[in-house]
Amino acid sequence: LFVMSRCPDAIKVETVFNSVVRELYPILDIQLNFIAKPNPNATYGAECKHGDDECRGNIDELCALAHGGDLPLFWRFLNCLNSHSDDIGSDPDLSLKCASSAGLDTEAFISCALQAEGRELFRQSVENAQFAGVNTSATVFIDGHLRCVEDGGWRECLGGHSASDFIRDICAAYKGSRSRPSICAEYPPVV
Repeated sequence: LFVMSRCPDAIKVETVFNSVVRELYPILDIQLNFIAKPNPNATYGAECKHGDDECRGNIDELCALAHGGDLPLFWRFLNCLNSHSDDIGSDPDLSLKCASSAGLDTEAFISCALQAEGRELFRQSVENAQFAGVNTSATVFIDGHLRCVEDGGWRECLGGHSASDFIRDICAAYKGSRSRPSICAEYPPVV
């Protein structure tokens, strides 16, 4: 996912992905890459469209993902943040409250978010977005390929943009060694 933590389009995509994560988390490898402009003189090493609060929120999300233990715990954290989207990055108590309520290791989360690790995760995610040529939040890639964009409306979503469309395409793209979730049988590939 190529997103921005305070972007309404990103929150919309992440909301659609609630069902995707619930059904497919054993085979998902969700990566967050944040859209920002690198600037070594900026507070967080990049300029975020929605200001420094968004950069701070991006770092918090990356640290929660890195120290979340598993995807459902991280996704609970993300949903908690998104339910208070106006406060993302501006209210440090919100991130800590969301980390705690999601069941994250709050000590590891705080250490990451307030130290060099969080900034490095953010720097790398911005580089990943630039390397992929993505500058629109929210952009969904599946298996390394552009799948869909939400930017004030869905576009470039040839396979649809509902949770079931994403589930179908992730099931079809999965080549890992873990057993496919049983729901994959309900979504035969589109021919």
